[in-house]
Amino acid sequence: MTQTVADAILHILASHGIRYAFGIPGVHNLAFWKSDQPDAPQIINVRHEQSAVYAADGIARATGGIGVALTTTGPGAANTLGAFGEASISGSSLLVISSEAPIAKRHKGIYRGYLHEMTDQASLFTPLAKVSDSGVPLAKSASSAIEAIDFLKELIVGITQAPSGAGYLGIPADILSAPFEGNLEMPTAVSREHQRLQGLAELIRNSKRIIFWVGGGATKVDPEIARLSELLKAPIITTFAGRGTGSSSPYYLEIPVHEVEASELLGEADLVIIMGSQFDGMNTKNWTVKLPPKVAVIDAAPGLIERNTRVDLALKADLNGTFFDNLFAEPHLKEIGEKEEWVDVSSINEGARARISVTSEGSSAMALVNAIEQSWPTEGRIVLDMCIAGYWSGGYLRSKRARRIAYPVGWGTLGFALPASIGSAIDGTPTLVVVGDGGIAFALAELATLVQQSLPVTILLHDDGGYGMLRYDQKVMSAPERGVDLLNPKWELLAQSYGISFKETNLDSLTTDLATARELKGPNLLLLREPLLPPRTTSPRWKESQPN
Repeated sequence: MTQTVADAILHILASHGIRYAFGIPGVHNLAFWKSDQPDAPQIINVRHEQSAVYAADGIARATGGIGVALTTTGPGAANTLGAFGEASISGSSLLVISSEAPIAKRHKGIYRGYLHEMTDQASLFTPLAKVSDSGVPLAKSASSAIEAIDFLKELIVGITQAPSGAGYLGIPADILSAPFEGNLEMPTAVSREHQRLQGLAELIRNSKRIIFWVGGGATKVDPEIARLSELLKAPIITTFAGRGTGSSSPYYLEIPVHEVEASELLGEADLVIIMGSQFDGMNTKNWTVKLPPKVAVIDAAPGLIERNTRVDLALKADLNGTFFDNLFAEPHLKEIGEKEEWVDVSSINEGARARISVTSEGSSAMALVNAIEQSWPTEGRIVLDMCIAGYWSGGYLRSKRARRIAYPVGWGTLGFALPASIGSAIDGTPTLVVVGDGGIAFALAELATLVQQSLPVTILLHDDGGYGMLRYDQKVMSAPERGVDLLNPKWELLAQSYGISFKETNLDSLTTDLATARELKGPNLLLLREPLLPPRTTSPRWKESQPN
């Protein structure tokens, strides 16, 4: 049997442990669906191309592997851009592979009017794609079979090398179905040298109060960070993407830096070590958090952080086990032994949560957070949307492990959670979706995908009658409430039409209802109508006076 370019692509993906891809068949990309490769990833059909990328992003965030979306030419590819941007900016290793108009039918740079034709389809993705170390965006269109396979190999290396990101590969339809007999072996990835460890160790040795700032780029070294935290008695503050990393350490902070207890702790330290974080605006209240006198950065791209804050020591390194082995072996670090404890993190955690739970803004929301904590299993996954219930869950859930929570605050894309849960749950892992009535409307058709694939997804739908966060924004700005109220369907009838189990819940019964829901086979929907106000992690509340 003759191997096509599409066959070769699927074989390469499978060789990287990719078991699933997500997409929609179109007239130009049918070669993927036609393939009989025995080891090919299973292609999960979704109802919209944007959902295909969100689903791929969902599996990438859940596993730390590569997410793959397959789409068709022109409008199919263009439909993915919002989700592609979210994945790229959030650092998901994601690959969009799209067909393009047949190259034999085109004149270079001249639009002819062929079905779905574009003169430069890859340029849609260029502003959002990860940029390589050499400054080239990882978004390319192939003009031959050899180029297609070579570009694929290059992109796989590029999107997985820290800092990870998203890439695009476009292949003309006639090339996609053409024979291929070339080399399928991948090049060997080169790890960055770990330099200046002595300088870092000396900073640590000369500091009494050390604190860690841990982002999503450090999730693969969860146990190493916990070990270093215990050795140095260093509290761990995590970004939204880093939630759960180092959580086995008794010095793990369970509240976001936006709360006064965490922000004061950060300011009282002598040294902050930023690991795997871009130190972005949403996590730092647009860079207004008070930093210690000394700032060290360990990251694959420390220059991104140096744009946003002063840095005393920037260490360009891949955050992996080898790096920490070398650091623990560094004589300057070994000499210091254990540091003295300088703060009781457990008391800070309990005190802050108790304080927030009795505020007018936090009482109902923390009841929601506590219900999820008590009922959803540690091995289960949680996918959040941009909604008030999602903001509380993303900042305040006790995340018991890295990569348990997926939260689209990188680019801030509304409508992420429901389609992302397809990727999160495709391997059979129970997944909780926390979504608002505005966000779920972006991808209601994917309810059919959940049912068709019998996915173990529980949807906790918070219906506050529209865009509750924007309604709050307008109130803070003393603006009229306009455009924020939504006409919603009868949720029970909608669930019924897809054959989805439904129950309306409340905060008193939510713990029990979630525990019951997670045992159900296939998708189910819990409706919550409790009024909620946004937390301090949202920008309208950043400048509020903090409690004494």
